[in-house]
Amino acid sequence: MKSPNASCRLDLAFDQQVWRTPDAIAVYDAHAAITFAELKARVDSLQRSLRGRGIAAGSYVGVHLQRSLDYVVCVLAILKANATVVPLPPTYPERRLREILAFAALDAVLDDATTPLHPHSSDCIIHLSDLGKVNDTLDPVVPGEPEQPAFVLCSSGSTGTPKMIVRSHRSFFHRLQWTWDNHPYTHDEVCCQKSHMATTHAIYELFEPLLRGVPLCMISDQQVQCIESFWETIRTQRISRLLIVPSLLQAALDIPGFVAPTLRVLVLMGEHVPTKLAERVLATFPAQTKVYSIYGSTEASSTLVCDIRANFRAGAELVLGTPTAPDIQALVLAADSAPVAVGEVGVLHIAGPALFSGYFKDPVLTASVTTTTPGVDGQLYNSHDQVRRMAHGELAYVGRVDHTVKIRGFRVDLQEVENALMRHPEVRQCAVMVVDNGSESSLLACVVPATITQHSLYAVLREQLPGYMVPSTVIGLDRLPLTASGKVDRQHLLTRHAGRAATSADVFPSNTAQAVAAVWAALLKYAPVGPESSFFEVGGTSLNAFAVVQHLRDAFALDRQQLGDACIYQYQTVSTLAAHIDDLCHGARPQTSAGKVILSTLKGGDTALPPLFVIASAGGTLGAYDKFVRALDTRRAVIGVRDPFLWGARDPAAGFGHWIASYLEAIRAHQPSGPYYLLAYSSAGAFGYEIAQQLRRQNEEVALLALVDPLAMDRASKARFGYWALQARFMRAPLARVVMLGGWLRGLLPRWLRSDGRSAPSDDTGLSQEQFAQASTRSLTSKEHILALSVLLELNSGLAFALGADDLSQVAPANYLEMLLARAKNAAPEVSREMIENIAVQYNLQVHAHHRYRLRRYDSKVVIFDTKGPCSGLLAAQFRPYVDDLDVREIALGKPSARTLALAGIFPENIRSHYLSMRDETFVHTLAGELTGLLR
Repeated sequence: MKSPNASCRLDLAFDQQVWRTPDAIAVYDAHAAITFAELKARVDSLQRSLRGRGIAAGSYVGVHLQRSLDYVVCVLAILKANATVVPLPPTYPERRLREILAFAALDAVLDDATTPLHPHSSDCIIHLSDLGKVNDTLDPVVPGEPEQPAFVLCSSGSTGTPKMIVRSHRSFFHRLQWTWDNHPYTHDEVCCQKSHMATTHAIYELFEPLLRGVPLCMISDQQVQCIESFWETIRTQRISRLLIVPSLLQAALDIPGFVAPTLRVLVLMGEHVPTKLAERVLATFPAQTKVYSIYGSTEASSTLVCDIRANFRAGAELVLGTPTAPDIQALVLAADSAPVAVGEVGVLHIAGPALFSGYFKDPVLTASVTTTTPGVDGQLYNSHDQVRRMAHGELAYVGRVDHTVKIRGFRVDLQEVENALMRHPEVRQCAVMVVDNGSESSLLACVVPATITQHSLYAVLREQLPGYMVPSTVIGLDRLPLTASGKVDRQHLLTRHAGRAATSADVFPSNTAQAVAAVWAALLKYAPVGPESSFFEVGGTSLNAFAVVQHLRDAFALDRQQLGDACIYQYQTVSTLAAHIDDLCHGARPQTSAGKVILSTLKGGDTALPPLFVIASAGGTLGAYDKFVRALDTRRAVIGVRDPFLWGARDPAAGFGHWIASYLEAIRAHQPSGPYYLLAYSSAGAFGYEIAQQLRRQNEEVALLALVDPLAMDRASKARFGYWALQARFMRAPLARVVMLGGWLRGLLPRWLRSDGRSAPSDDTGLSQEQFAQASTRSLTSKEHILALSVLLELNSGLAFALGADDLSQVAPANYLEMLLARAKNAAPEVSREMIENIAVQYNLQVHAHHRYRLRRYDSKVVIFDTKGPCSGLLAAQFRPYVDDLDVREIALGKPSARTLALAGIFPENIRSHYLSMRDETFVHTLAGELTGLLR
């Protein structure tokens, strides 16, 4: 077979590499690996399918897929069809995607089942699963030219519509060649792809190793979002080279005890590298790691390179460097387009093959950033970066000319953010600026008038912009300061307001509101706290709520009967809680919440969308969901449903049916009709399942019922499969396989043979007062129960609640609770004895109800998230006979810390993963990613 001629074409260079190393691993992820020959076969098959759909030279094809093997196949297939790839990251808000697709009028958009586009987004969507038999009768593709467009990359644009930047095949090869010539790969290297798909970073990460036969590890978004998990993946996969944004590397260096992996090459790209960061990098990474800073933009990427080890000088600004290729020119021009003298400041212009072809369908915008000058062939790109010419030809970065900035490696046009703010109906004026604290940059927005609520502003911003473009801080003002020339005085705003609260203090409706905000900010260690801040959105949790309430009692001279433990859940914003306190101080009688389930807004969202309800796990608190809620990327609000028994506001002896009825009443009071979205973890599984069951019996739509590791449900006797599903985890492998086979056979039985979908009887698991007293005593005097509860409290809260077996070895069972109370007093002094007692008893009651609950037929979809391991499949076997549409997804756990392993040691090894799942960073971020897709 003859080797193809690469000729500065990405697709031809790939074919050439396949010819050289057909049997070598090309790409792999956590689920599969593929050789170069296998990858080429899939690429060629998809390319023919696309051509059968009319995709040809000159076509522009969007790719709306997550980073995966399928994404790589799609990119190469589109390029081999002589078409152009338009990455459309699924993380983009729906509105932004619609704007891009409406403007671009692409010839096709590829998606798949995990990242489906809204049907109204485009009329040319092609689902990968719908591509049928390959058309083998098509003529071979005639190879295209290197100047043909390869990618169109979306970036921030000042008009409010994203810029779409066209890059040819040839425009990437200067950077690829720099890597291959200066740092040739060796046989034992492994590289990774982890960058946002609409950046040049991702393209270099893909093609640099792929076109030299080096295995490429695809790192998922969930792993990238969790910084500890990301660096652990770099170590365990033995990644040899890394391209990273400076601010992300800064965040890693700030992790206590961070140990740098042994890399051969580390490239910092996407932002200017501060001197202090360069110094820390050189001190942290081993001497054999070559460290470079590469300068560029999407229009002219990777044009200047600086060897940081060779050029670093303590206290001196790090230079941008010199061109990456001989045919790239970097000119520093004055306002009259004349070159500046050594030591002078001018605007950096780039010429050569690294330049973009132009802005997609926007020649006017293209002309505004390109120019010509005598002595230079072709166009020059005006970078709008101010630089200083140094004596030996290097260039030093000074700052930006326009309002385009870099935030965490992403280019952001400040005017686009301002345009998004102006879409809020109450905003009259606004200004957006960059705050630089030396290690990273963030956005500060000032808006007029000062009376606009922060919540409504963020709702508008999140509807239109990706997360990296949403300002970290928003300040309300009566007017914007002006310079003598009548322009907004941005420097004055930065000087006065950088680091201040999101809403200015003079907006607080009362002194009480200011005092409440001050208590929250001090105890939650969170800023900014404004009048519309919601407790659970600014760092509040089930346990620190008690400390906050106690400080408020002290501040306003109120007792517990007046300002109850539950007030923070009834009045969740600063302004509503302050108004309640004012009423109490003026003699109003406190309102009781007897019999009511308390709903907590864990995360705000678009009020036009139905929220996600999460059901309290054992103990009645919502702490197990804290990490998950922070990781979840959704426009929906997240509402926690907790058990009011913790505040003595529910009859604990009432049966399961009554318990469920109170939950259902609260949910429907908040949202009278469907569709409903429900999530339940662990022993809350029975509650979530029964709530959904009753909603369906009331003819309401349940759009999502998600159960996270609902281990040990329906196991009241040996006649129930749930009993054997739990026992199988402790059996030898052959016996466990028998149970699995039994579960599989049960799934073959017609569902009409199963119990019908009637709801649980109202007295199910009900207790007499005497039985409840006995259950309470057992809860508080069982060593196993108290130890497990203390560990779960620590795993949920991060506070040092956990007891060890030695702590209880010298005390009588009647004093076990005293030991837990003593430990709790050290960890959270304001948590009352009554609260700990109620948590202990509720934990026992909920687990008991979960175990005794009997599964019945459910006529809609259930999504179950199971921890990946040797017992995976048991949950599926248990639920499949009852559920019409069951979707089981397995998620792996990451590597736990030493402390987590020590805590987990209290639980039997074969079910330990169950207790760790919602505390495990890898599991939580993967779960959040999956649910983000399900909630779209």
